Amino acid sequence: MSCIICKESQEKRIYKDLTQCKNCNLVYYDKAEDINVDNLYQEGYFQGEEYFDYKNDKAILQKNFARHLKEILKYKKGGELFEIGCAYGFFLDLAKKYFSVEGIDIAKHPTTHAKNELGLNVTTGYYTKYVLNKKYDIFCLWDTIEHLEAPEKFIEKISSELNSGGYLFLTTGDIGSLLAKARGKKWRMIHPPTHLFYFSKSTIKKLLKKHGFEIIKITHPGVFRSLKQILYSLVFLNKKKPSKKIEKLLNKFDIPIYINTFDIMMVIAKKI
Repeated sequence: MSCIICKESQEKRIYKDLTQCKNCNLVYYDKAEDINVDNLYQEGYFQGEEYFDYKNDKAILQKNFARHLKEILKYKKGGELFEIGCAYGFFLDLAKKYFSVEGIDIAKHPTTHAKNELGLNVTTGYYTKYVLNKKYDIFCLWDTIEHLEAPEKFIEKISSELNSGGYLFLTTGDIGSLLAKARGKKWRMIHPPTHLFYFSKSTIKKLLKKHGFEIIKITHPGVFRSLKQILYSLVFLNKKKPSKKIEKLLNKFDIPIYINTFDIMMVIAKKI
């Protein structure tokens, strides 16, 4: 396949199933075209597969979203905000205090919760196929861009639907970070087929600049995780599911832990 950033087709295999563009160094899963994402992001993804129990980690997850919101408010107070990959709506539930909010996600169970339980204006579906009838001041993609089959199409559409001077905020893993380089193929963020693209500061800048964005800032913020999620990821992720007895034991570790391994980046970009 040709690179989504530079369109070159010269590539090299770096890890099993991961390829790197020889021209711009973007890293991606080379079997992404074979994936049926509808099968990946069912309710089980949020409960027992990727996450131990995403829904019941709401309070801890919102600690991270509150920090994201605080960063957004440094640049924009008020206006229209749209989140891609909104899941259960935990970020939008905080942001609605300051913005008119909308969101979209392909996962039906989480978006149903966001609509019915939180009263949020969210849609179940694909953003690239969804027609927006207005422009927005802010777009957010929290830990989402790495999951997308065609992130360049998302960024292109976002650029067309942002007001001039509007902002894009996103978080994703940084494969150019010291930890990612040290861990190599064992870096925890490498787990296709859910993670398809692996950006560095350099490649995310190139993608965004190509579609009319000015990079304002890239930082490496820490995150809150529940201790039960950390233990689950270390011991059970992509392995045999824990027994009911072990699940009950894990639930006793519902404790927020702040971690910064400096391999997750927050990107703030402005529509030129």
